[in-house]
Amino acid sequence: MGTEKVVETVCRGTVVKGEEVEAGVPERIRKYKEKVLNTPLQTDIERMLWYTRVYKATESQPIGPCMRAAMAFRETLRNMSIRIEDEELIVGCWAGKRGGIPLGVEVFGPASREILMPLLFRNNPEKIKEAFQDGIGSLSAERLMELAKSLSDEEFRLLTTEIIPYWRERSVSALITRKFAEEGLLGEPIKIPDEFVEKYKFIWSAPYDMDCLVAVTPMQGHITIGTKKVLDLGFRGIARQAQERLEELRKSLPEDSEEFKKAKDFLEAVIVSAEAVCEFAERFAVLAEDLASKAGDERRRELLEVAKRIRRVPAEPPSTFVEALQAIWFTQVVMAIAYGGEMIIAPGRVDQYLYPYYKQDVESGRITPEKALELLMEYLIKVAQDIYFGPNNITIGGVDRNGNCAVNDVSYLFIEALKRLRGCGRTGLAVRVAPNTPRDFLLKAAEVYRVTGGVAFHNDTTIIRGLVADGYLIEDARDYSIVGCVEPTGSGNNNGYTSGQCIRLPSVLEAALNGGRLHILGWKQVGAETPTNFERFEDVLKAFEKQIEYAVDLCVRKSYIKDMIIAENYPVPILSATIEGCIESAKDFTSGGAKYNHSNVSAQGIATIANSLAAIKWAVFDKKLITMQELLSALRSNFKDSEEVRQILLKAPKYGNDDPYVDELALWAAKVLDREARKRMCWMGGPHRTCLISVSGTQILEGKLIGATPDGRLAYNPVAIGINPVDGTAKNGLTAVLKSAAVVSKANQSDGTSLTLNLNPATIKSSEGLEKFASLIEAAFELGCRMVQFNPLSKETLLDAQKHPEKYPDLVVKVSGYSFRFVDLPKVLQDEIIARFEYEA
Repeated sequence: MGTEKVVETVCRGTVVKGEEVEAGVPERIRKYKEKVLNTPLQTDIERMLWYTRVYKATESQPIGPCMRAAMAFRETLRNMSIRIEDEELIVGCWAGKRGGIPLGVEVFGPASREILMPLLFRNNPEKIKEAFQDGIGSLSAERLMELAKSLSDEEFRLLTTEIIPYWRERSVSALITRKFAEEGLLGEPIKIPDEFVEKYKFIWSAPYDMDCLVAVTPMQGHITIGTKKVLDLGFRGIARQAQERLEELRKSLPEDSEEFKKAKDFLEAVIVSAEAVCEFAERFAVLAEDLASKAGDERRRELLEVAKRIRRVPAEPPSTFVEALQAIWFTQVVMAIAYGGEMIIAPGRVDQYLYPYYKQDVESGRITPEKALELLMEYLIKVAQDIYFGPNNITIGGVDRNGNCAVNDVSYLFIEALKRLRGCGRTGLAVRVAPNTPRDFLLKAAEVYRVTGGVAFHNDTTIIRGLVADGYLIEDARDYSIVGCVEPTGSGNNNGYTSGQCIRLPSVLEAALNGGRLHILGWKQVGAETPTNFERFEDVLKAFEKQIEYAVDLCVRKSYIKDMIIAENYPVPILSATIEGCIESAKDFTSGGAKYNHSNVSAQGIATIANSLAAIKWAVFDKKLITMQELLSALRSNFKDSEEVRQILLKAPKYGNDDPYVDELALWAAKVLDREARKRMCWMGGPHRTCLISVSGTQILEGKLIGATPDGRLAYNPVAIGINPVDGTAKNGLTAVLKSAAVVSKANQSDGTSLTLNLNPATIKSSEGLEKFASLIEAAFELGCRMVQFNPLSKETLLDAQKHPEKYPDLVVKVSGYSFRFVDLPKVLQDEIIARFEYEA
């Protein structure tokens, strides 16, 4: 059945109003979605407990880090609780508790710390609203209260007496902090301004966030797993590949050499881990058979089919569409367990992987498009169960490895599935758009915005060009997928690692204007020593450039230490087994075993920077309305008694209005950042790529570290997100915003940029409006924008959802690059989204 026929029979005529869309959702799926949405967030300690016990028991044993990780992974899969929900046909869970998260206690990154912190109030959950009234990261105080209530007394005892004490000095967080201190890289404690010391005290709990110019977390992650390899070989085939590679090395390397010992540690760990996955699948088969013995006729038949299917995949290659989908989901499950929840993984180009099975099954009559659509809806809901530990992008569309249009029937079905579900939490569709993408496909994807968010558009032309410049073969570049928020990466062939550290650009500018000193540290020297007598605008640019160089160098030195510690202590052999190059090189991907290796330096607030530089140039040097000393004095006092100066600065040209005066400054800053990052190699052996994104409210938290800026922004207010304009400063409409974004996109931020705009939903209500909207996306990509995504919600709807969350259980918004249920966000993030300007198409 061709794409046109699928669209006609399944997808057409369903996008009108929400009630009509939901009419196309089977009762099984409706119940399943309702169950997932209504599940309280849970703290699940099972992964933490078994990793703790295995690492503790093997401390004195002569085994390598890869085998140690494999043993912990195996014991977790053997002992963790499992479940099959009444509504499920595709099975697999990453935590015993519904709503639970497999926390990576060995990393103990921000997500682990923030999820465990509310447990301090488990005996008085109402205190959470007082202590964390603005939430933490992406979670509201109400969600944090659920976490506080979720542990039994025995679980709390195990957590506080066995788990946390063991990792207190052994986690990546602890190890990098110690190493930073030894190398003189640990930042100074922050002097928190009195006006928000209590309200935001949770921000300062992490020692790796203390230097203000940069932030290096213990995390890596943001990797697209080798889904296609699992489908081609199955985990038994992967184990055989590792065994064959080990035998080859026995013939070519001395067995007492360090090279062979490390290779043997990795390859044997792959075998153990792959066998553990097959054992884990068998546990679900046994459970399905047990449940079948107690079920009615129809459910008994379904469960016996589940048991048969899970015994075949992912151990062996799938032979049908439903087997392929089961293998894909189960692979995501075990990778989340192995890597630890907050590291963030993506399944890749799932429409491409599923299409051959779909085509074969439809042609043979084994499955109908309607049934395939139902299964995809279940899959999207499953992915949405991950409420906290990372964006879940599923990449569809674009071109294939030969440059031909890759849009297929399954691409359309994914769009229809999301549309009928009216969004699905953190599940997002990354829609790749190429010059040869069918117009009808673009319209169908844009049509989703009539009922929900959760869709982002990515420009094949610009992204593929950037990946080739990074050293990717053209075929691999064309096969890219999106991971994390918006980051392009290879599909199962690289250590994507697109996040984990950043430089705080607005802080860097503050340092440039004050000789390397920052207001929040009491004007202590933390950056490079640069002159403070600015006689020309070029002197400002030169000081800023010097501070960027210093900050990037600091960031890279710290991330190098972090990556070394992870590779030497906490590799992930099962994930590496799916990545092209790792078994071939007999190296874990954390040690540079992948075909492509690179790291990341991210930043945000480019509009804050561009507007600030433009204000200095315009007000001080071009128009001579104020002196540089007047500006610096006003900034240092947060414009106290200097409101006239602030009003002058607010009148300066602003990014987002298609004004070269300021847009070119944004491009200059982005190029300097990228140039400095690419000069420096990472631990894995590749370059540092750069991105301009914001995640989990960092635009708000980062703003709390920064004094007043020359664009007129008051101290401690949010900075601009991604490559968005500063809220309220884009006066010339959506087209002008896209033109400014296209200018910034000329810099090779090949690690991604996020452009997230609020769209008046009335704009796309008519067919004519939808056509214009699709043309706008095409025009933006012709100009060179890397990506763009929208929140198709009116301010009135968002305000009502904030006031009456019970009426909007499935309202999905784009926070920055990632999708999230609006009602789960902390109020401070809800307010920031509401404050964004609402554009017309």
